[in-house]
Amino acid sequence: MSCSVNESLHQFGNRIRLLETHDVSSTQIIRSVTSSDSSSQFHGQWVSGLTQTTILGVPDTELITPLTRANLISVDTESVGNAADQRKLCTAFDADSGGPLVEIPTLVATLARKGVSMIIIEDKEVFEPGKKVNSLAASSASQGQADPQEFANVMAAFKRAKDRHGLEHMCVTARIESFTCRKVISSDPAAERASVQEALREALKRASIYRNAGADAIMIHSKSKAPDEVLGFLRQFRAKDSSTPLVVVPTTYGSTHEDTLYDAGANVIIYANHLMRAKIRAIGEYVDSGAILIDHICPANISHALTARNFGYLLQMLQKLRAGAPEGRLQPNLIAFLSDAEHLSYRAMEDTTRRLLDRKEACAANNSILPVKDLLAINAVHLSDIGRPQNHSSGNRLMTLMSPLRTRFNMLLRAITA
Repeated sequence: MSCSVNESLHQFGNRIRLLETHDVSSTQIIRSVTSSDSSSQFHGQWVSGLTQTTILGVPDTELITPLTRANLISVDTESVGNAADQRKLCTAFDADSGGPLVEIPTLVATLARKGVSMIIIEDKEVFEPGKKVNSLAASSASQGQADPQEFANVMAAFKRAKDRHGLEHMCVTARIESFTCRKVISSDPAAERASVQEALREALKRASIYRNAGADAIMIHSKSKAPDEVLGFLRQFRAKDSSTPLVVVPTTYGSTHEDTLYDAGANVIIYANHLMRAKIRAIGEYVDSGAILIDHICPANISHALTARNFGYLLQMLQKLRAGAPEGRLQPNLIAFLSDAEHLSYRAMEDTTRRLLDRKEACAANNSILPVKDLLAINAVHLSDIGRPQNHSSGNRLMTLMSPLRTRFNMLLRAITA
């Protein structure tokens, strides 16, 4: 069952939290898990571009359009079972830079049909597919922001699309990347302070432009380990605008308590990639324990996923094989591995969700989940055929031939360093 972000904000005093989802099981966890004292739950879910592309085996570089990703959403917005499992969730979607203008009306309609009520579009300067730089990457400053007036046109296009479809509840959100795109000058404190202040001025200016162009909400992003950039924006924005919903994603400034962000003016807090990080960490530890011998595993894309340690993609591929293959077609060792991996990853995601609810800090589960930098490295490996030109088939064959060699090398390296 789904509700809108606006409904959730109204119901919960303009303070809601969303948790990243990437499949049906993660949505079930978001819907059912409570804090240890049963006093709180997540109000909704976040369809992250980073984790969705990870499970699809595609780099998070906008190699595929937001519309393609929207059509591939596999999260569950409906629920069955007992009354406790019927709780409504709101859903927000990471729409990258918005995609081609011509696709925006279809994108909006597709997302609405799938229960999404918040679309977040980032103002990165992306000129061609596959060139987007993730905001948390070390090289994020290498990519500039879009021209503010051109991005305002994108906001206007989303507003027209939602109006055309009669989707008054759809919350079009402009994601401002002024802090992630700025140059960090750690060697010169004075120059660094000036860089932050200039980015703050730019972010506030853009927020006003985007709001006037039709944005219903504003997201401010930062990859600083301290919350100062975000808190400064929230307070200055709120001094002039008391009603526009503000969204934050405290992945890097994870020791900042939710109340600090809410009190500064935030309305929506997104825990953006935690369940995928929990899943990959849990399955990775199981693989490293010797749970599966991979020398003779087929098909090749499964061994590729093991080599790249993309256990999100691996699990999805095994589940698809199990669902579509005749009985007995999966190797017995893979059947046993899949069962154990599903159980372990589910428990890890449950534990991560509860830790986040208990502490209300993004860093609450950091000791038991994969570091963000490792997720970015895993995501960078293109495993699937999605988004891959046909002329890469020869490269795929080479990858297949090389995979056993890489696998044996990795196993030998782990044995040496153990």
